[in-house]
Amino acid sequence: MASVNLLLIICFTFIFSPCISAASDSKGFSTNLIHIHSPSSPYKNVKAESLAKDTALESTLSRHAYLRARQQKALQPADFVPPPLIRDKSAFLANLSIGNPPTNVYVVLDTGSDLFWIQCEPCDVCYKQKDPIYNRTKSDSYTEMLCNEPPCLSLGREGQCSDSGSCLYQTSYADGSRTSGLLSYEKVAFTSHYSDEDKTAQVGFGCGLQNLNFVTSSRDGGVLGLGPGLVSLVSQLSAIGKVSKSFAYCFGNLSNPNAGGFLVFGDATYLNGDMTPMVIAEFYYVNLLGIGLGVEEPRLDINSSSFERKPDGSGGVIIDSGSTLSIFPPEVYEVVRNAVVDKLKKGYNISPLTSSPDCFEGKIGRDLPLFPTLVLYLESTGILNDRWSIFLQRYDELFCLGFTSGEGLSIIGTLAQQSYKFGYNLELSTLSIESNPDCGL
Repeated sequence: MASVNLLLIICFTFIFSPCISAASDSKGFSTNLIHIHSPSSPYKNVKAESLAKDTALESTLSRHAYLRARQQKALQPADFVPPPLIRDKSAFLANLSIGNPPTNVYVVLDTGSDLFWIQCEPCDVCYKQKDPIYNRTKSDSYTEMLCNEPPCLSLGREGQCSDSGSCLYQTSYADGSRTSGLLSYEKVAFTSHYSDEDKTAQVGFGCGLQNLNFVTSSRDGGVLGLGPGLVSLVSQLSAIGKVSKSFAYCFGNLSNPNAGGFLVFGDATYLNGDMTPMVIAEFYYVNLLGIGLGVEEPRLDINSSSFERKPDGSGGVIIDSGSTLSIFPPEVYEVVRNAVVDKLKKGYNISPLTSSPDCFEGKIGRDLPLFPTLVLYLESTGILNDRWSIFLQRYDELFCLGFTSGEGLSIIGTLAQQSYKFGYNLELSTLSIESNPDCGL
C-alpha cells in the first residue's frame, strides 16, 4: 500500500471509541508465534509433556464439546451455558506487549472466540502464570470502556454494566470456572516485520480480575480471540482504520518445540494461495467435499452429506486454531481410520495397540517413510496432510492418530493446519491456503 503523508483522524459514531487516529500507510500488524515449549517461551517444558496424545485428545474432545455448545447457544435464544473449555498445552503463543510502560503477554490464538482477554492486576482471583501479570494501575494508557459502547453491547448476555457505567464482562462454564472483569481500552504493540518499530493500536480488551479455576491445565496469560465478532481484534483494527478486515497465520511443526510461526493482521500480501469460500457465522465454516489417502488415489467412500451444515445452522466444518486434533463424524472417522491402519499394516508392518487402538509403536520420522498424503478436499483447493499431520508422536516410541471422532460439528485442527499459511479475508468471505510457506518469515 502506498505511503501517504497525512495522518487521518477518523471519528466513529457507531464503532468503538469516539475518535481514534489511524495511520493509513500501515502495511500490516504482525507478531511472531512461538511454540509453548520453545526455549524462548516462559512455559517451556523440557519433558515436552505437551506432545502427549492423551493431553491432545482430552483437550480436543473438550474443545469440540465447547464449540458445539457455542454453536447451539448461537442457534437458541434461551440462555445456554457451555461446558468447560480446556486448551491444549501443545500450542503456539502470540507475544504482544500491552500498556505504557509495556508488559509482555503470551496469549493463545483462538479462531473459535472473539474476546481478547488477559489477566490483570490488581485482581481478585488470578491463576498462576510464569510471565508477569499486566497491572492496569501502572499504565497511563489504560481506560475503562463505558457500557453503552458497541463492543460492550456486542457481548450480549456476557456483558453487564457497573454502577459507575463501566462495561463488565463475564464468561462462565458448567464446571464453575469463569473469567470476569472490565472491558477496557489499552495500547497494544505488535512487532512489525516491515520495520524495526513496533506498531501500536488502542483496542478494547477484557481485563480479567476474577479468573477462578479457568483452564487449570494452561499457564498462558490469556486468549487472543480471532473470531468474526465486533469485539474481536481483527474487527477492531479494521474499524479504526489500521488494517483491512483480514488476518493470516502460519504454524510450524507442532512436534518440534523449536518451530516458529507468525500472525499478521491486514496485509493483503498474506492472502495469496488457493482460495476457498467461507461461511462466516459464529465460526469460520468451509466446505469439505471429501477425503482421500494418496494424492493419486480415489477418494475414500464417504458421503459428503456428513460434512454439510444443516439448515438450522448445526453441523458443518470449521477451521479452528484452538483444537490440536481434527474431528470427523463417527461414520467418517471409521472410514479414514481404517484406511490409515490398513496402510500401516500392509506397507509398514505396524499394527494398532490392543490397549489403545488409535496408537502404534514406533517413531513417525524413522518408521513411516513415504507414507501417503491424507487429502482434505475443499471447494476449489485442498489441504495435503503428510505423516506429521496424520499422526502425533506421543512418547519416544509411541505415536497416535492426529484425528478423532465426534458427533455433529467437524473440526480441522492445528495438526492438519501446520506447515500451511491460512489467510482469512472477512470482507470477501474467503480463506486462502498456501502450502510450504516460511512460517518463520
